[in-house]
Amino acid sequence: MSASKEHDLLTAMVARYIEQRGYELVAFDSSLDWLFGDSFRLPPSIIVHRPDVLGVRDQAPFVCIGEAKTRSDIRSGRTRQQLKDFAQASAGKTGAACEVVVGIPSDCRTILNNVISSLGVGPSRITVIAIPRPLLEERKG
Repeated sequence: MSASKEHDLLTAMVARYIEQRGYELVAFDSSLDWLFGDSFRLPPSIIVHRPDVLGVRDQAPFVCIGEAKTRSDIRSGRTRQQLKDFAQASAGKTGAACEVVVGIPSDCRTILNNVISSLGVGPSRITVIAIPRPLLEERKG
């Protein structure tokens, strides 16, 4: 499967998880946005990075930032800076920390955990959802 198709599927899984956490999806950057029934605008930049998904709700945490990462992107400098910035983001009058959700292929969990640890970001700041590899593979025949 091409990286962009895998990324789109991971993004959709992250969006679904965010919805299940009680957030309303307000911005979505994937060709699969139609799965959620509306056309979405692109997410705004958080610090200097635009996430893949953005959800909001009326209770803290008010904002959920969703990001999808493929194996080829997890260790990049850009990913490291995104995760660090997203983990520091806050919203609302009280400055409540944003919830951060990152979707990855399940066989990449150790890699991402090592990246997060190297950033000095507490493990509770980023929720990792690991999608089983068979769900991300193209079906044959």
